Amino acid sequence: MTLRAVEQLLKENMGLHSSTVGSSTVERAVERRMRVHGITAVSEYREMLSHSEDELNALIDTVVVPETWFYRDRIPFSAFTDWIRNTWAPRKPRTTLRILSIPCSTGEEPYTLAMCLSDCGVPANAARIDAIDISNVSLEKARTGEYGSNSFRGDNLLYRDKYFEPIDARFRLKPEIRQRVHFARGNILEPTFTENRNSYDVIFCRNLLIYFDRPTQHRVVDRLETLLAPEGLLFLGHSETSLILQREFTPLKHPRCFGFSRGRTHRRPTRPAARQTNRRPAPQHAAPREHKFKATPAPVLQSRSIGANAAATQGHAERLQRAFRLADQGQFDEAIQLCEKLVAEQACQADVFYLLGLIGEATGDMQKAEQMFRKVVYLDPQHYQALTHLSAICDQKGDSQNAQRFRTRAARAHQRTGTGETSQ
Repeated sequence: MTLRAVEQLLKENMGLHSSTVGSSTVERAVERRMRVHGITAVSEYREMLSHSEDELNALIDTVVVPETWFYRDRIPFSAFTDWIRNTWAPRKPRTTLRILSIPCSTGEEPYTLAMCLSDCGVPANAARIDAIDISNVSLEKARTGEYGSNSFRGDNLLYRDKYFEPIDARFRLKPEIRQRVHFARGNILEPTFTENRNSYDVIFCRNLLIYFDRPTQHRVVDRLETLLAPEGLLFLGHSETSLILQREFTPLKHPRCFGFSRGRTHRRPTRPAARQTNRRPAPQHAAPREHKFKATPAPVLQSRSIGANAAATQGHAERLQRAFRLADQGQFDEAIQLCEKLVAEQACQADVFYLLGLIGEATGDMQKAEQMFRKVVYLDPQHYQALTHLSAICDQKGDSQNAQRFRTRAARAHQRTGTGETSQ
C-alpha cells in the first residue's frame, strides 16, 4: 500500500489536498508517526489510522504546522475595530456579539480579536469569541495563553505590554483577555458542524480554504454562509477572495482587509452547477495556515511552461509551490526572487504573475498588484481569480465601471468552466 492511501484518508477526513503542503511533507509526517509506534510498513500504519481517531489526529497535528502570530496582517483587525466602533456599537445592540475564529490554530488570532474588543471598550459579557481548530495539540497550547517571542512580530508591540505578563522568556496573556475566548475542537467538513450553532456576526476564516480542492472550498463557503448572520462580516485570506465575489457579499471599503459584508447592491450572477471536464488537472499551489497564501488549494492555477519537457514542467510547478509557501510565511523577498527566476525561464507565467499580484496586495502595493493581475488576464483572459481581484481593486479605487466590467468577465469565465477555474 502506497503513501497515496494515507493522503486520501487525510483528504476524506480534513479536506487536505496533499499538493498544498507537498507529498514530501506528508511522507515525513507519516515516517515520524510510524517511528513512534515502531511500525515499518505504510500499509500497517494506514490500517492503524482507519481504527484510531487519536492517531489520525496526531498525524494531522504533525502534517499541519501552524504559522501564526498576534495581529498577523494588521489591516483585517483594523477593519474589524472600525466596524465595532462605527457600526456595531452605535446600534446599542442588546444581543451578544458573536465571533468565530476558524481555524484558530494556537490562539493568536482569537486572542487578537479579544484585545481589539477590549481596546474598543466592549465588555466581556457583551461579546463571545468561539475559537475552533481541528488540532488538539494547537488547542492545548492556545488554552495555556503563554507565548514565546515568535508570536510577537513587527515594531508595534504596545499590546504586549498592555495585555501580557512576562514569565521567564515567555509571555502570559492576562486573564481578562483569555476569558473572552472559548476554545473547542471541530472540523468544518463534518456534517454536524453547523448543527445547534447560533449565527455569528463576524467570522474570521483566513487561509483555511487554500488547503482544499475546489469542490471542498465551495462546501466550506456554503457552511460559512449558513453560519453568518444577515449583514455579518466574513474575513478570508489574501488568495481566497475569488471564492466569495460571485456570491451575495460586498467587499469592505477598507483597502486590503479581505473582508466582506453579507449582501450585494448589484444582481448576483447565477452560479452554474459544476460540470465534468476532461481537462488535465492544474497543479495545486499552497500559500499558506496561519495560514497563508496557503493554505487550491486555494487558487486553482494553470502552469504554462514554454518549450519545456515534462520533467522541467514538474520542476517549475514544484518551485512555484515553494514560492507560494514562502509568501504564506511572510518571506516575500524570497518568494519574489523565486518568481523572478521562473519569469526569466518563461515558466508558469500566468501563475507567477498571479502570486506576485497577491504579494502586492499583502504588502500594500496595490499599483503593483493591479499591474500583475492585468498581466495574468493578458496571458489568460479567462483567469477567474485574477479577474475577481481586479474587480475588487477597482471597487476600492471607486472605479465602479471597470469593477463591473471585470466582475462580468469573471462571471463569464465562471460559467465557461463551471468551477471558477481558469481554462487551458
